[in-house]
Amino acid sequence: MKKLIIVLAAVLVLLAAVVFGQAQNPKIFIKNATIVPGLGEKIEAGALLIENGKITALGKNLQAPAEAQVVDASGMFVYPGFIDSYTHYGLIEISANPNTVDVRELGKENPELKVTWAINPHSVHFGTGRVTGTTTALVAPTGGTFPGLSALIKMDGWTVPEMTVKEVATSFINFPMTPRPPREGVAAQKEAKEDVTSKLVEKIRDYLKEARRYLELKKLAAQNPGLKPPDYNSKYEAFAPVFEGTLPVIVSVEKAKDIELAIKFVKEEKLNAIFRGCAQGFKVADKIKQAGIPVILDNLYVGPSEPEDGYDAPYRNVVELAKAGVMISFSSGDDPAQGKDLPYHAAKAVAFGLPHEEAIKALTINPAKIFGMEGRLGSLEAGKDADLFISTGDPLDMKSEVKYLVINGKLIDMANWWENLYEKFKKRPEK
Repeated sequence: MKKLIIVLAAVLVLLAAVVFGQAQNPKIFIKNATIVPGLGEKIEAGALLIENGKITALGKNLQAPAEAQVVDASGMFVYPGFIDSYTHYGLIEISANPNTVDVRELGKENPELKVTWAINPHSVHFGTGRVTGTTTALVAPTGGTFPGLSALIKMDGWTVPEMTVKEVATSFINFPMTPRPPREGVAAQKEAKEDVTSKLVEKIRDYLKEARRYLELKKLAAQNPGLKPPDYNSKYEAFAPVFEGTLPVIVSVEKAKDIELAIKFVKEEKLNAIFRGCAQGFKVADKIKQAGIPVILDNLYVGPSEPEDGYDAPYRNVVELAKAGVMISFSSGDDPAQGKDLPYHAAKAVAFGLPHEEAIKALTINPAKIFGMEGRLGSLEAGKDADLFISTGDPLDMKSEVKYLVINGKLIDMANWWENLYEKFKKRPEK
């Protein structure tokens, strides 16, 4: 009798797990949509099937499985979910309240610190940031020369492990920036400032040299029991995958001269580099392309890096980098409250000459490639993660509305903090 009870209990548990799994990841069938896959031609009056969190089929003349949840997207468009290439989601709640800000640590060298230790998965900014189609984001630390290790996460989940695509996605180096010289004695001052920058770069080289020496001594000690290994150093340990080339390094750099210096630096240090910022990239776009370094663009709510660059420099910069063949991606930058504006930064660049198709790629497949996740993210293809959204029109147009959002094959509740406040104050009694 006891054996029978145990067997029945096991069967019930198994059935419960199956039912719960189906509830979490139901089959979803989207029909009558214009599908824009991100790679390849758009599909008019198309259909897309999602099963177990993955895209299993898309095209024309597909039939919905009997048990699938059907979404009629007549007159609407299906796009791959956008990827925000640099954010502080979950690290900043109210920027004016330091108790809710955990984006940096003390000291200049923190290469071993993981942002996953600090992300708040219940931040209101995840809800507000995904309303325009963002499904994945690179959450990055800031501050110091080596701020730490970023994480690539999905924009929905109860816990950080549930949300995480890559616990460690990139390392960081904040490259020193040459200050703008005063107008008087420009030539002499400029030379002095560039000399200071070169010295700061040498300090970075020395730090990396020490890390390499530590790792070499550790390796030699592992091969020869007679040698004493160096004392454990978590900071230097963090550079092992960086020196092996398996972990990319985001190098923050802005001015043209500094970009040239950074290109030389990453080449000599043999780093798998990604540039972030590159405000004056348009001046050295060919050199960036020749070096094969992709660029993460900051948000475009900024003016020119220098007045003589012209008012349109931030937008022209994007166009010139793309024309040169540099792989670009967009980011919402340092303020997670502005995360919803990610597609509108791309829209600004389109208004100044960036082809629309290239703008969509810079929000989808380009960042997926930059972070080594093109096998799972960035386009609508069978076998990839079911991260997508259904929009009433062009997602780069502010008048368009995202009606449905799917992350990991699950329809996401689009309610958010702003919407809740709107509904609340609509009901405010009149005096």
